[in-house]
Parts: sequence; structure tokens; C-alpha cells
Amino acid sequence: MTWHVVWVGGQSNAVGTNSDTTAHPVWPTTNSIQMFCWKAQHGCATGSFAPAQVPVYGESNVGFSQTYGNLLLQALPPNSGVVLVNTGVGGTGFQDGQWVVPDGPLAVQSVAAVMALHAAFPAAFPGSRYSFHSMLWHQGEEDAGDNRVGFQAPYCTYLVDDLSALVDFMRASFPGASPTTPFIDGGLLPYWEDAVNGTEGVSAAISALNSSRVCTGTANSRIFADFLPDGTPNGDPKYRSGASGDVIHFTATQQFFFGFQFWEAYMRAVALTRAVPNAQTSACPGSVIQAPVAACGS
Repeated sequence: MTWHVVWVGGQSNAVGTNSDTTAHPVWPTTNSIQMFCWKAQHGCATGSFAPAQVPVYGESNVGFSQTYGNLLLQALPPNSGVVLVNTGVGGTGFQDGQWVVPDGPLAVQSVAAVMALHAAFPAAFPGSRYSFHSMLWHQGEEDAGDNRVGFQAPYCTYLVDDLSALVDFMRASFPGASPTTPFIDGGLLPYWEDAVNGTEGVSAAISALNSSRVCTGTANSRIFADFLPDGTPNGDPKYRSGASGDVIHFTATQQFFFGFQFWEAYMRAVALTRAVPNAQTSACPGSVIQAPVAACGS
């Protein structure tokens, strides 16, 4: 049997920070989709695996990873499985140094977590094959103004210095990854993005990752309207930003369906063997656009 490992990272929307525990859609729990406990939480023992359920280890409630894992499983050959590992942390980003590579604490911690998974794999799945599959990333709010210092990263800083560098670092550092491992980032909550001035640089950079790195795609968050029919913000009002108090998080139901967008973005990523031409990206100081590749994925 081959197990396909999916890493998830970023800040609060990457870890399912939302409040609904009953009314959201659910996926059936299956032994074919596992979650890895890289540190003790939710009652798990560090280094252990368990069938994925809400919340996935490392997540607070409903995230997009379980939807993505289920869609991936359906596309894999028979006798395959999926392993999810989430190392995201709410309220973190690049401007605070947490995800800056190569020395940012959360970047280093993420590599250690995947290395721990790789080390624990043979005993947990005897006779099976480990295969690193893809990376899912959701972050940007903290760098687009939702911080206590008022910092808003410009397009080039976030795309070139931060996000592209992270892609390169994770591809080079995770066991089994390669320069063509698919990396998927996700758009921000539309209501928050449109309500806050100054988010444009980060939001545009998130969408333009495919102009800098091959085998990448962006999950479209614009499938969600800014407002509900009754005029209230289309987001979770009970888990607001800890920095600004704004409605900034996707609801549990939105996260469930957001996973479909991550899957669609993955399908675009595996076809992206040449970076998308983009004059703004090419003009960024220090921009090094990844060269074309023959194929994406391991």
C-alpha cells in the first residue's frame, strides 16, 4: 500500500478556526485517511496516527484538509491512502518572523514534524510505501494588516521574499518532496479582504504564486460572497481576529467546501510546468522565476 502525505500550514484559517460543531457537512471517517500527531493535542500521543476526523490533529475545528484528503483518495489508485499533517498556528506570518525561512520557528518546526512522520511511518504501516504528495498553505491576513504594528506587505515582498522562498524551502526540506511537489495556497475570506484597506498586495501575491513557481495553484475563495442574504458578514462572527476583532475566519461549512477549491487548484498545479508570464512579478527586485519542468509531482 502507498500512503500519500499532505502537509498543511499557515495561520488560523489553515487550522479550522471556527465555531460550528453540529450543522456543517461531514466526511465519513475511514482508515484510508490518517492524521499524524506531531505533538500531543486533542488527547493524541506524539508520533501516533489515527483515522482523520474533525478536528484533524493540529486543527481547532473544521478545516479544508479533510475535504482535500477525501477528494485525493478518490483520485488515487486502489490500495492507496492519505496522511494529513497540519503544523499551522493562528496569528502568525512572515512579518513576525515565524514563517521566514530558513530559521523561522514555525518553518523549522514544520520540517521537524514531517521528518517525525517519516521516521514513525515504517512501524505504523509495515510493508507500505511513503510518498510525499502535496502542500496546502493558507496565510496572509497577518501580513496584510491584521497585526498590532500596522504592517501591510507589498506585492513583491510577500510573493518573492516570503512565499516563493517558503515554497523552495519546504520542497527542499520535507522528506520525499522535490522541486516539483505541488504547493497550493488559498485566497483570504472575501468579506475581510474587501472590508480592510491595504490588503491588495498580499492578496494579489497569493493569486500570482503561479507566476513565480511552477506546480502551484491558488484555491479560489471568491466562491463565497462578502455578505449573507440578511446583510451580515459571510464569515464566522464568533471567532474574530485576535488582533483587530474583525470577522476574518471562514465558517465550518465554508471550510468544508473550500477544500474543493484546494483540490481544483491542485489539478491546475500539476499541469503548470511553466510559470505564468506576469510583468509585475518579473519586475520585482530579486525575482527568480522557477524554470520550466517536464512534469509536476513525484
